[in-house]
Amino acid sequence: MTNLSFEDQLRKERNEIWSRSALCAKNNSESSEKICKEWSQASDALLQKAFDFCFAQQKVALFALGKLGSQELNLSSDVDVLLVAQDESSVSLSSLRKFQKVLTERTSQGFVFRVDFDLRPGGKQGPLVPTLDQFKDYYGNYGETWERLAFVRLRPLCGEALVINEVMSFAKKFSFRRHLDFTLLEDLKTLRSKIQGHYWARSQENVIDLKLGVGGIRDVELFTHALQVIHGGRDPGLQVKGTTEALKLLEEKGLLPQEEAQFLRTHYWNLRQLENYVQALNDEQTHLLRTQEDHPKFILEALTRLPDEMKRCDQIVKSLLGEAPKDLLLEDEIKKLNLPEEDLKELWQEILGQEVLSRNKGRDELARKAFLADFLDTLQQQKGDIRRGLLLLKDFIHGTRAKASFFAMLIREKELLQELAWLFGHSPYLSRILCNRPELLDSFVYRAQDKMSEDLGTLLEEMAEKRLLSEVINGSAFLEDKDLPSLLSHLSSTADSIVESLLGALKKDYPSSIQILALGKWGGQELGFRSDLDFIFVVPEEPTENDFKLAKRFITRLTEPHRGGNIYSIDMRLRPSGKAGPLVIPVKDLIHYLAHEASAWERQAYTKARWIGGAQNVLPLQSFIRRGLTKDELEELEKIRLQLLPNSGVLNVKFSEGGLIDIELAAQTYLLAHKIIPASSHTQDFIATFGDPGRTLIENYGRLRQIEQMLQLVASESLVELQPNHESFQSLALVLQSTPQDLLQEVSDLFAANIAVLKELDPRRQPH
Repeated sequence: MTNLSFEDQLRKERNEIWSRSALCAKNNSESSEKICKEWSQASDALLQKAFDFCFAQQKVALFALGKLGSQELNLSSDVDVLLVAQDESSVSLSSLRKFQKVLTERTSQGFVFRVDFDLRPGGKQGPLVPTLDQFKDYYGNYGETWERLAFVRLRPLCGEALVINEVMSFAKKFSFRRHLDFTLLEDLKTLRSKIQGHYWARSQENVIDLKLGVGGIRDVELFTHALQVIHGGRDPGLQVKGTTEALKLLEEKGLLPQEEAQFLRTHYWNLRQLENYVQALNDEQTHLLRTQEDHPKFILEALTRLPDEMKRCDQIVKSLLGEAPKDLLLEDEIKKLNLPEEDLKELWQEILGQEVLSRNKGRDELARKAFLADFLDTLQQQKGDIRRGLLLLKDFIHGTRAKASFFAMLIREKELLQELAWLFGHSPYLSRILCNRPELLDSFVYRAQDKMSEDLGTLLEEMAEKRLLSEVINGSAFLEDKDLPSLLSHLSSTADSIVESLLGALKKDYPSSIQILALGKWGGQELGFRSDLDFIFVVPEEPTENDFKLAKRFITRLTEPHRGGNIYSIDMRLRPSGKAGPLVIPVKDLIHYLAHEASAWERQAYTKARWIGGAQNVLPLQSFIRRGLTKDELEELEKIRLQLLPNSGVLNVKFSEGGLIDIELAAQTYLLAHKIIPASSHTQDFIATFGDPGRTLIENYGRLRQIEQMLQLVASESLVELQPNHESFQSLALVLQSTPQDLLQEVSDLFAANIAVLKELDPRRQPH
């Protein structure tokens, strides 16, 4: 008896193992899961032997994909494999041809595997053995969603360790991303639609396509892999290969209802049982089960349940993938708009004419049109400013034209679409932030931000983004709930966090005991939109060179331009002696200045003082509040009050008599004149010192501040004047659910009520 060649020995081993597995499948003597697992392990061993025979000592690695990658290989499937070489010098075409021949050549002994190399970079047009650089370049720049899903099951088999480590590390980042993926679900809709179309084209009466049919094997895999890719970037525990393991984890982590997860696992392996059976009959790569042919009892029993189970699977998959968008005709869209003015129709045409940049223009253009139609419909339903909303939408689309994937996500996330329509129809300020920084939409969806970086350059960009994101998130909520205390608290807390992070980062290079004393609205934890940060630098002892260096760099970093503008504008005019005063002041000098030298208006400002970052020193407010106010100082403060009043007759929410500034300065004057230590640096606590009459002022002040902040959101520029004929005032009335006339009357009444109280209580207004 002659010895078998290596190739024939491999074929003999394959046939023996396959025959045992096929017999189990035909007799239903083993579970489909066990059959697939054992056949996958045997296939791994056969492939490794072939690889070692052909690529010995070469810097090449072999990877499994598809069902072999997940160790769920069916009995007569292609094996999806990928070869990657370390570099060009490692590529041996003769070894590749030898490898292909060993595995695929058919002889009297049969064959080992049908091998599919089409999942390589570039598909059939790409090199059969790509290098590491080619692998990374292709998937880094051109990789598509279906390839990301394919890499969920990428598994190394054997070969060069360095290549394996590089490929697996890159593939993990390629498939699983930390941030929201806007293209994935829409791509899957398209992919699933094509699969279903292919299925119906192949369908015949009394034939079930187990793999590509609606509710079939591919549907379960698409659904499972989609959930893994969506959530796996944030939860690495989901980065597993097997379908069963993935479904169990999705259930355990609450990402899939228990009943659905358990059904899909059972349904999947029932389908795989039927698939193994039909493939075991003739070792054919088929997924078609002919229902009218003779079958064993276990197959006939499964067929009675199969139609209902596939329908149920379809419903579950649809819950994630939804319906693919339908094409929308431009002329039909225009006819349905019913826009009142011709210029709006022209604007709409311009929006429709903007091209989308995408590798899959057909798909993304459909998604964009579907989004535009939904957006306009929502804008009209919400009774927002349609012209302004469409202008902002046009800018937004221009900003996202390289990210057509936004539209796919937006037509699926109806609540987000409604929120965007609300912002664009009501708040130019917040809309401009998103138009300038469309990538913030990702974090806006999650209402969260990742941990700050250790690198200063990256940290500064993150801070600028954090400030903008805080305004968008909190502004969006404020437009809806009008909850002023929450808005001011969140915006102030964001400033605290950013300043503490920046100060901490700079202190690593410039060790310093410098502290920040916040003043103004920031000091009172009442920071609003478009607000500056008022503060001074304070040190426990005499300032050092490091203190001054840190202070200068802090100012530069906070105010230098970043994407979307600077982090914050600042105002340091309240430091002792004003602009001419020292940049950094010892705490004892500050206390002395306030107690003995500061003007009355300066002492007013320092009633708002608050340490940032949990500083240990507490500013002894008593030292300057207990100075009280002299007759001359009260007269000076009254002159300042009169100088601040606007010259025009237009109502000014800040500076008109009875407005915000009038109330704030009156309350601060009252504290100083009566030597009262307030409960906090918050304006409401200042006003509360007026006693019972202060309750009216607290309520009125809150309403005026609410109006002021809402005006910042609805106006295209920073405004404090209430001009009845100005479009911003019209928008303000709309968002406050009032009419311009009623809102104007309300503000006038508030001013009058405030003036009446202040005439009785404001020390500046009393005869001296």
